[in-house]
Amino acid sequence: MMISRGLFGWSPPHIQPLTPVSEVSEPPESPSPYLDPGAEHGGTGTAAQADDEEEMEEPEEMEPPPAAVPFSQLFACADRFDWVLMVFGSVAAAAHGTALIVYLHYFAKIVQVLAFPTDSDHLISDDQFNRLLELSLTIVYIAGGVFISGWIEVSCWILTGERQTAVIRSKYVQVLLNQDMSFFDTYGNNGDIVSQVLSDVLLIQSALSEKVGNYIHNMATFISGLIIGFVNCWEIALITLATGPFIVAAGGISNIFLHRLAENIQDAYAEAASIAEQAVSYVRTLYAFTNETLAKYSYATSLQATLRYGILISLVQGLGLGFTYGLAICSCAMQLWIGRFFVIHHRANGGEIITALFAVILSGLGLNQAATNFYSFDQGRIAAYRLFEMISRSSSGTNQEGIILSAVQGNIEFRNVYFSYLSRPEIPILSGFYLTVPAKKAVALVGRNGSGKSSIIPLMERFYDPTLGEVLLDGENIKNLKLEWLRSQIGLVTQEPALLSLSIRENIAYGRDATLDQIEEAAKKAHAHTFISSLEKGYETQVGKTGLTLTEEQKIKLSIARAVLLDPTILLLDEVTGGLDFEAERVVQEALDLLMLGRSTIIIARRLSLIRNADYIAVMEEGQLLEMGTHDELINLGNLYAELLKCEEATKLPRRMPVRNYNDSAAFQAERDSSAGRGFQEPSSPKMAKSPSLQRGHNVFRSQELCFNSEESPNDHSPAPEKLGENGSSLDVGEKEPTIKRQDSFEMRLPELPKIDIQCPQRQKSNGSDPESPISPLLISDPQNERSHSQTFSRPLGHSDDTSASVKVAKDGQHKEPPSFWRLAQLSFPEWLYAVLGSIGAAIFGSFNPLLAYVIALVVTTYYTSKGSHLREEVDKWCLIIACMGIVTVVANFLQHFYFGIMGEKMTERVRRMMFSAMLRNEVGWYDEEENSPDTLSMRLANDATFVRAAFSNRLSIFIQDSFAVIVAILIGLLLGWRLALVALATLPVLTLSAIAQKLWLAGFSKGIQEMHRKASLVLEDAVRNIYTVVAFCAGNKVMELYRLQLQRILRQSFFHGMAIGFAFGFSQFLLFACNALLLWYTALSVDRRYMKLSTALTEYMVFSFATFALVEPFGLAPYILKRRRSLASVFEIIDRVPTIEPDDTSALSPPNVYGSIELKNIDFCYPTRPEVLVLSNFSLKVNGGQTVAVVGVSGSGKSTIISLIERYYDPVAGQVLLDGRDLKSYNLRWLRSHMGLIQQEPIIFSTTIRENIIYARHNASEAEMKEAARIANAHHFISSLPHGYDTHIGMRGVELTQGQKQRIAIARVVLKNAPILLIDEASSSIESESSRVVQEALDTLIMGNKTTILIAHRVAMMRHVDNIVVLNGGKIVEEGTHDCLAGKNGLYVRLMQPHFGKNLRRHQLI
Repeated sequence: MMISRGLFGWSPPHIQPLTPVSEVSEPPESPSPYLDPGAEHGGTGTAAQADDEEEMEEPEEMEPPPAAVPFSQLFACADRFDWVLMVFGSVAAAAHGTALIVYLHYFAKIVQVLAFPTDSDHLISDDQFNRLLELSLTIVYIAGGVFISGWIEVSCWILTGERQTAVIRSKYVQVLLNQDMSFFDTYGNNGDIVSQVLSDVLLIQSALSEKVGNYIHNMATFISGLIIGFVNCWEIALITLATGPFIVAAGGISNIFLHRLAENIQDAYAEAASIAEQAVSYVRTLYAFTNETLAKYSYATSLQATLRYGILISLVQGLGLGFTYGLAICSCAMQLWIGRFFVIHHRANGGEIITALFAVILSGLGLNQAATNFYSFDQGRIAAYRLFEMISRSSSGTNQEGIILSAVQGNIEFRNVYFSYLSRPEIPILSGFYLTVPAKKAVALVGRNGSGKSSIIPLMERFYDPTLGEVLLDGENIKNLKLEWLRSQIGLVTQEPALLSLSIRENIAYGRDATLDQIEEAAKKAHAHTFISSLEKGYETQVGKTGLTLTEEQKIKLSIARAVLLDPTILLLDEVTGGLDFEAERVVQEALDLLMLGRSTIIIARRLSLIRNADYIAVMEEGQLLEMGTHDELINLGNLYAELLKCEEATKLPRRMPVRNYNDSAAFQAERDSSAGRGFQEPSSPKMAKSPSLQRGHNVFRSQELCFNSEESPNDHSPAPEKLGENGSSLDVGEKEPTIKRQDSFEMRLPELPKIDIQCPQRQKSNGSDPESPISPLLISDPQNERSHSQTFSRPLGHSDDTSASVKVAKDGQHKEPPSFWRLAQLSFPEWLYAVLGSIGAAIFGSFNPLLAYVIALVVTTYYTSKGSHLREEVDKWCLIIACMGIVTVVANFLQHFYFGIMGEKMTERVRRMMFSAMLRNEVGWYDEEENSPDTLSMRLANDATFVRAAFSNRLSIFIQDSFAVIVAILIGLLLGWRLALVALATLPVLTLSAIAQKLWLAGFSKGIQEMHRKASLVLEDAVRNIYTVVAFCAGNKVMELYRLQLQRILRQSFFHGMAIGFAFGFSQFLLFACNALLLWYTALSVDRRYMKLSTALTEYMVFSFATFALVEPFGLAPYILKRRRSLASVFEIIDRVPTIEPDDTSALSPPNVYGSIELKNIDFCYPTRPEVLVLSNFSLKVNGGQTVAVVGVSGSGKSTIISLIERYYDPVAGQVLLDGRDLKSYNLRWLRSHMGLIQQEPIIFSTTIRENIIYARHNASEAEMKEAARIANAHHFISSLPHGYDTHIGMRGVELTQGQKQRIAIARVVLKNAPILLIDEASSSIESESSRVVQEALDTLIMGNKTTILIAHRVAMMRHVDNIVVLNGGKIVEEGTHDCLAGKNGLYVRLMQPHFGKNLRRHQLI
């Protein structure tokens, strides 16, 4: 009998534990920026937050159920053909659902053959033989019916589901692209709307196709099962129904607990996932502050919370399944025991009893399976409500039928305009705003943040209408103009250009019909033709998410080309060049100047230096026009414009930088080494005159000295190698300790974790700060002990192996093969006792499957072969055995699921920790690869570790259970009749194919098409994300046309997809019944040929029919195990990967002193992901200890690469990077980074408190030290003004900070670290003028300390007062010297810096 696994193959649905658990030691003494501080109640701020949360939680109210459409409305988009498909699909599903019950009905007739009279000379009579052959043929007919009905069922429902949802998708997108902008202000335009519709449509598609067919199928099983049960023996059917609620209750109660525990364990893992995501997203910051150990510990600690939930889930799972199976088996025993009364009194025969019993059981299973579809129906109805509500929304209320002006002059006027966004009506944006833009003139709008200047463009484009007032074009209110015509007269170029996932040609055309010649001409005018032509596919190159990644400059050029092609009368420019470097800005500005000729232009500007040549400048304040005129007129007025200009100029020249004495550029003459192309030795710079507390030593430098040789300034360089001790330490180091404690001591207090080997040094003491000193000791090192630091990471000296990198690269590809079963078993060795106990339970439960079938078959044959008291005794005996098996089943299930569950949890936790630890050992280049993006790695941590559990502990449990079922079934078969057993085993491969096909079908109809829909939605996501540009260029119809073409392609594909899946499923079901018919035919043949008795043969037939799925299951698992093993290959590839830059080399140098001399010697470098692009070529640069060197250059010249090489994020392809005369490769990596302070262009702030973000640099810092660091970074004032001060939570779950505030916190972090080497990567470039000034002051104070500083700069800020400036182009140094020296050369430096020099340098002619 073909019933699922478990009880004859059936297993009630249950929830697998979702995440691993772990056992971790005590928490660290200081807070971690990764852990949720809400769990710690040490600070008043957190306590106050906790109190607030408690107050908020008090008035708990039940949320109303989400709105949903009536079930019938799911089919609102069905046409006549869809209804035909659904009718045929429903009839086929009902026929398929009744097939198993019909087979049961004939099974009763097969058993009834035992009651036929037999010939004395034969084991079987002719009537019995013919009847069995006839019944075999009947089962074949049933198989044929199942094949046809299964094929029709699946094919029809797949096709109609795809057809109906295509209509829904099309209608939704049509309405979405026609919404006014206030809709996107309210609901966002980041692409989430599209991804939401994609997931919502899948829910609807599942509900109205797959799940409806599944529901009809299972309800047909339920109804037909009851009918057949009551027809055969209504008393047994009734008693079976009466016991059903007890069995359902056992499973239901456990499922309630499992659902709650599943939610808890998901919440518990969410914290761990957040830690992992932050760590891999901000890996450069994490490496720079050498906080890998903290991140690993935080992740391991957060996994600890899942331990108790994992154990509880395993416990509930074991008891729930045990009682469900146990009660079901005991119920069977009771029905069979009661059945003997009906047989003795001739009220029913054995076949009818067994058929009634299993028909009702199958009926109950059918009802249970049908009920599982209601959740999908509810989800589909809720999703349909969301989509249909959107579809029913009115489109944009703008005028599509307005007038068209015969000629456009381009006079624009804003007259008494009042405006506020619909999403924020209480905030006025414009209040009585007046502005006139004369025809063919350029007007620039400037003002502070929030002045309202950014709202002018959307009002001009009619994305919004004013609340009051009017916008006029050539004297006509634009509300009266035809909207599409109006927008065709306006060209829009923004700072963030909108590119669709299409070709460059289509992105320039952007929905307009244009020839290739016209597009090329537009590209030439936008200075884009050259770079497009250099691409392999030229204008047909795909860009966007699925194609080539372009630079910001290239994107803006395409955006300009798009505007050129439009040939507009009016041009709107929104801070186009704000994010570009100087050279790119110049090229783009030239293209814009060409575009602006003869057009009325409105420029929204945040950098005032770019709009000095505008015809008029309009200054806005609080939504009103404050002043208007030319640049010179506004300067003379001395009002707001002059004030804003001063603020911007203030960010270019530091206010608090002491005066230095400079001579001409001869002070920086480079001595070229004959053997090194670009190598040079740079003399020390003259030192600035400081107060005594700022001097770098006593009388070491004299202000009148102009130039030094390296021998004359020994304190600025490394000691000679022969003067270094065994561990790289200087032999003449002073006794005095440094004034600041290092961050490393915190790591000594962490519990020991796998793969972490850190020695415990002695903690150092802080000397405290001198209250009289104008500069904090945080900024200077001990003058006597120049740069001595703690020996936290001191290790014995060992020589570096130069060949290690190549060996590691070779090893990197060794683990592509899936791991062996033995490798997986090794991971679970610590839980071997759990595995043994779980295996005992699995073996017992698995062997009960065929044993139970055998005993039931013996009871049924006893009904026919025994009479009177002998029948009563035999049935009582066997029924008692069945009841005992039910009791043992409870214990066996508990052992199996509880102990294998614990084993799986611990194994998953261990793998997650190993993966995370291995990730944080890899070099930065590994994270640059596309497959190692933060999102991908977080997903792999969450999901791939569960594959280890699935591939080993879960599969081992099922494998042992089913293997014992197979072994016991074969033993029973061989004992009863080996020939029939061999035939049964011969059908196993066929049944295996059937099981695999059915599993694939049950996994869902639509999975094969989902990927096509995801790709189709990319264009739509791009359009919504850039909806302003799409609407401005009237490209909505083009997007809609592209999407409909994709839907048509998917519909064609889904037809063949549905037919193929339907055929495969129908054929798999045919094989299942056909194999049973073959078994029955050979049973008759075996008895006819006197191989065995009829009763024995039918007993064996029943055993193999009952145990069919249990026999097939191990083979059916094979492709899934193989698939999991392929997934596991990626897990162990991460774990086993040997990093190319080893962070934990215990034999590497960790000297106690750092003098800060840095040299890059003959460097060749290319990024691992772009090996064909040489970023630095034969590059050499030397920075003496204590020097400040600025590096400038065009975008892509290799500036930021220098910092990456010094931080050793990457190793050069050729050449050396030296620190104090030694190759960086010879130093311990964590020690090296602990002596460098890095400030990045984009400040990285963790989602925790401000306090923890600052002490991330040094966890044992005192409160006073932390606040002193914040003061130096100009951050203390704004932090203190926050309600919770330093305990304010920031990031995703807290207060949002401005870019400038974030950067000041990042600077405070570096101040607190007090590293002797500072690396600053354009720290103030992305910040507005006012904030930039405050950040600039903090940076000025920071570099005044006694530190070696390398400053990557895109702006002129600090250039006048650094010791040396290096100008890069094409990966090489093209100019070098002081600011005044380079300004006099009138070369690339002047060209790069000209926008920031002011009028006094405009006399220089650019070369």
